[in-house]
Formats: sequence, C-alpha cells, structure tokens
Amino acid sequence: MTGLNHNRKIILTIIAISAMLAACSSPVVTGMKVHMQNQEYDDIIHLADSVIAQGDSLNSEIWFWRGRAFTEKSQWSEAAVSFSKAYELDTNGALTISEYWFVFFNSAANTMSDGDIGSAVEMLNNGILVAPERPDFELMLGDVELKVNNDLQAALGYFQNSSLKAEALMANVQVLIDETSDAYMLDYYSQNLAQAKNLFIQALFNSGSILTMIALDATEEEMPEYIQQAKEIYSNALAIDPTNIDMLDALAGAYMLEGDYGSAIGIYDEAFANIELGLAEGWLEPDEANEIVATMLVSKGYAYIEMEDYPQAITELNSARDLIGEDYIVLSTLAHANFVMENYDESLSILESVILIEGLSPDEFANAYYTRYACFNRKELDSEAAEALETALEFDPDNANYWRYLASTYSRLGRRNDAINAMQKAEDLDSEND
Repeated sequence: MTGLNHNRKIILTIIAISAMLAACSSPVVTGMKVHMQNQEYDDIIHLADSVIAQGDSLNSEIWFWRGRAFTEKSQWSEAAVSFSKAYELDTNGALTISEYWFVFFNSAANTMSDGDIGSAVEMLNNGILVAPERPDFELMLGDVELKVNNDLQAALGYFQNSSLKAEALMANVQVLIDETSDAYMLDYYSQNLAQAKNLFIQALFNSGSILTMIALDATEEEMPEYIQQAKEIYSNALAIDPTNIDMLDALAGAYMLEGDYGSAIGIYDEAFANIELGLAEGWLEPDEANEIVATMLVSKGYAYIEMEDYPQAITELNSARDLIGEDYIVLSTLAHANFVMENYDESLSILESVILIEGLSPDEFANAYYTRYACFNRKELDSEAAEALETALEFDPDNANYWRYLASTYSRLGRRNDAINAMQKAEDLDSEND
C-alpha cells in the first residue's frame, strides 16, 4: 500500500507540474494574440523572447506567434527561424504554419541576393518541409543548380517537380473557385490561380530550356529525343497560355534546332500576331514589342538562309534593322546573308557599320573582321584579306583556324616566312588543345 501511495503522489505531482506549465504558457499566448490584434508586434517579440529565455522554449505556439510578428515587420529571416522552430515542435500539426510559406521564400531570396547561397538553399529546403505543396521552392532551387552549380540534370529535376506541383495547385484552386459563391473569395482564389499558372508556365519554360541545352551537347542519336521532349513541354505551356510570346519563341527555336525551318517560320508568324494583339490590348509597350519582333525576325531570317531563300532572308533582316537600328546580331546576320548571296560589297558595307557599334566584345570584333576576311578572300583581294585576319587575331589570338587561313593568305602574297610562322602558330595551338 505504501508503494502505491508513493507512486500515486509522484503521478499527481507530475500532473500538477504539467498543469502549472500549461497555466503559465496559456496567458502568454493569449497576451501575444491581444498584442497582434493591436498591431503591437515588438511587444509580441519581446514577450516571446522573455518566455523563451526563462526556459519555456518548447511551446510551439510561442514560436508561431513570434514568427507572425516578424512577418508583419517583413523581417523574413527571423520569421522563418521562428516558424521552423514552431514546425519542429508542432507534432500534432495544430498550427497553420504552411500558410506562411512565403516567409521562407522571401528569406531565401534576400539571403541569395546577399551572396549566401548555402543558407538560402537551407531556407528553401525548410520551406519544402513546411509547405511541400508549393512549387516556388523547387523553382528557385532549380535556378541555383543552373546558375550557380551548372548542373543541368539537377536543375531539370527541380523544374519538373515544380511544374507538377504547380499543376496540382492549379487544380486545387480551381476546385475552390468552383465551390465558392463569395465575391471576395472568388477574387482571392482567382488571383491565386493566376499565380499558380505563372509558376506552371515558368517551370515548363525552364524545363524546356534545359532540355534544349542538353540537346546541344547530346550525341546525334540522342538529340532528337531531347528536342521532342522540349517541344512537348512548350506545347503543354501554350495549352494554358496560347498567346505566350516567350513560349512561342522557344518552341520555334526547338524546331530550328532540329532543322524544321518551315514549322519554325509558321510559329514566328503566330507570335507576331500575338504581339500585335498585345500592342492593341496594351499589355505590350511599343519599344518592348520592337525588341521582341526584331529578335524573331533575325531567327526567321536565319531560317530562310538555311532554306537557301536568301532574298527573303535579307527582307526579314532589313525589317529587323528598321525596328532596332544598328544592332550587332541583326547586322552580322545580314552581312552573312549577303555573303552567301555573293553580295560581297554589300556585306563589307554592313560590316563597316558593325565595327562602329559601341561596346562590342572581343569575340564580336573578331567575328566581324573574320567575315571581312572572307569577303576579301572571295574578291581575291589578298592584302585586304590578310589585314582583316590580322585584326581578327588581335581580338582572338588563340584561334588556330585564323592563323591557318592567314598562312594561306600570306603564301599567296609571296610572304613565305610569314606564312611558315603563321602555320607553326596554328599547329602549336592545335597541340595545346589536344
């Protein structure tokens, strides 16, 4: 009997201590809620920190309301730390922590901009734990793998996961829209649906872009499969947003990559029609539209070059030049088109304009002078051709082909020693690259 009474006293003591702790924490949480109603966010944080300092750091609600206070102050990192702790302690899932997923996303974005990639990735992974249904976290993690780690396969995995989550989110929000008759909630859900669609399209665009990049490095046998996957992804996105100009441009690019230039031209024409619609409806500014159209006209011109329809290629390229003026890509492609048409003087004239463009990179200068060499070479003007190649080599001195062409040009000019030296330089560069 004595042992039973002793055990009973112990149990009653434990119950009494638990009741005291509950009684202590409940008023604190109630006080935090009152402060929240009064928008007294600093008071919430101070009260939470005081209780935590006194040893009550295992109450998930205290951490939750502390996180909410920091959220109201837009202090994302502090809020994320509090919500992470609340999530860890909330074993029963009683708190609505997942509603604050954006805290983790904003914290990661700020940390990323400060250059702390590791902490940003950790915050994104915490966000996935708290709100696994959100597509935003994988979208940013894919960007990290692509832009920081240069890991195309890892990036593709994240983007594909993001698209699947965004698609599921769209379906869930659509159910809410169908079931509500409240005008306010209908507007709220409609905004959420639009955001989910944007995430879905962005994830698909990124996935298609990665597949296109992988295709460029794939074997000849593997390349068609990757391009086909990219085309299917772009088509899925266009089923959601058929007027998406970026997606149409990407789809046309995929057709260009596989050599289906006729299909690419048709898609570019469809994109032009949507650009006109955007201008008419006001969601595209004229300057922005001109940039987009000009870029597509260059691609369309290149397609006509590949189809050996050179006059039409020049027409498209001149239209691009009319829109955006002396642009490097436009003029260099136009010079190339005239070159293949054997309009060497016209090509040289255009290249004069290219060289005058401010801010060209060394590679762009080198390409321009190499094309000048090609024109002079066809015109059998060896002195001018040699001079153009010499200038190209000032910008790209390690180009073995340039040295090889220069050796041949020197030989025709009777500059035997210079030809030997140029050929030796080409062979040395080839050996270094083996």
